[in-house]
Amino acid sequence: MTAHPPLRTPMRLRAPRGFTLIELMVGITLGLIVLAVVTTAFVNVSSNRRDMERTGRQIENGRFAMQLLADDIVNTGYFGEFDPRDVGPPATKPDPCSTTVADMKNMVMMHVQGYAAGSVKPSCISDVRSGTAVVAVRRTGTCIAGDTNCDAAATGQIYLQSTLCNDELANPAISAHYIVAAKPASGPSAFPLHKHDCATLASLRSYVMHIYFIANNNNTGDGVPTLKRAELGANGEFSVVALVEGIENLQLEYGLDTNGDSMPDAVSADPGTYGGCAADPCYITNWLNAVTAKVHLLSRSTEASPGYRDTKTYPLGLQADGTQLTVGPYNDGFKRHAYTETIRMNNPAGRRES
Repeated sequence: MTAHPPLRTPMRLRAPRGFTLIELMVGITLGLIVLAVVTTAFVNVSSNRRDMERTGRQIENGRFAMQLLADDIVNTGYFGEFDPRDVGPPATKPDPCSTTVADMKNMVMMHVQGYAAGSVKPSCISDVRSGTAVVAVRRTGTCIAGDTNCDAAATGQIYLQSTLCNDELANPAISAHYIVAAKPASGPSAFPLHKHDCATLASLRSYVMHIYFIANNNNTGDGVPTLKRAELGANGEFSVVALVEGIENLQLEYGLDTNGDSMPDAVSADPGTYGGCAADPCYITNWLNAVTAKVHLLSRSTEASPGYRDTKTYPLGLQADGTQLTVGPYNDGFKRHAYTETIRMNNPAGRRES
């Protein structure tokens, strides 16, 4: 008898089973929750990164603005080999916006002029932010025209040249010892003075007149407060240059040396009116006594930070009447930072030590 293997019962194939509606809805819900968490985290990280970038730019702008002012103020009153004390003080209050070379020549002793928050500002600047100060710096460039790494003398640019030649110094007229003029395009030289050897022409240094102020706008109508500077250029014309955006306030206090020892004996935000000054001689004397400047800057982010509200107050030094100047709270979404630095005017202060 032949044995046969047992017959296998065929397997019943079960039909594939999909998700039920409830399972599908639960899965979608969980997925949406995870997506929401990831999206929220991404948005928060991106927002924090943007806020850090805004804050970083704001802080860097404030530091850069302070450095620009410090570099100019520390060199105010620099005229190379020439001592402006030989010229003496001007007879009338100088106009820092004057484009007349005769005025520029006569005003070399006026190394600095300031305009307090509430005073009338120079005519060559506009869009000045209300409640801010202005400072004008007068000096020559530290570079000699044509020297290595220095620009060559340019036609129309205003230069100062002073003599070191004894033959020329023998002329008793102080006005003959130095020249302030524009470089002509051609023809006779406007700068005939000489060095010690009386044969080599004396150096030319560009005549610098800078007026710093806070403007309401960087570009017209954009509402971004900006540190700007009116600067003397070719042909004795002033042009306004935007330096640092986001600088909202500028205030200054000047240290006045009243006894001639190069050290400040009094402080005023407006030396022009210090001690009851009301006339030109007193105004001029007080400004000639300025040997330090304490600069107060308030920088502001150029974009508002979502969810932030500035409720702080910021002290920005003393006002002309001696009371504390405080600004804020602004109650807006812009972050701010205050900076203060005291700068010595090395040239006018140093001359008093000799």
